[in-house]
Amino acid sequence: MGSLEERVAYLEGRGEEHAAAIGEVRADVRDLRAELRDFRVEINQRFDRVEGKFGSIDGKFDSIEGKFDSRFDSIQGKFDSRFDSIEGKFDSRFDSIQGKFDSKFDRLEAKVDTRFVWMIGFQFMTLMAVIAALLNGYFR
Repeated sequence: MGSLEERVAYLEGRGEEHAAAIGEVRADVRDLRAELRDFRVEINQRFDRVEGKFGSIDGKFDSIEGKFDSRFDSIQGKFDSRFDSIEGKFDSRFDSIQGKFDSKFDRLEAKVDTRFVWMIGFQFMTLMAVIAALLNGYFR
């Protein structure tokens, strides 16, 4: 081993090397922090652009949804009006058929009433004729 001075000089040299190495590590850490900060900024910008694109896609979907809604509402309106029209036609036809049926039934009822009165009249006349014949036969 060398003398004390050589050893101290050796250790001082090593200490300076370590100090220089630590200085380099500190510089590298500073550079890394700067690069990381720049990377974060770049990533945030990219995410902002992606969010912007998703926002525009959202807008397009909303517009398409609006078009579909308006189209379906239009089609539903057409179907509703067609069904209302058909329902109106059925109602008018059933009303006319019911009116015809009611008038025919009323005429039939009037005929039956008239014929019923005639039938009761004939039965009463027949009963009177039978009673008259019986009385004529009894009083002779």
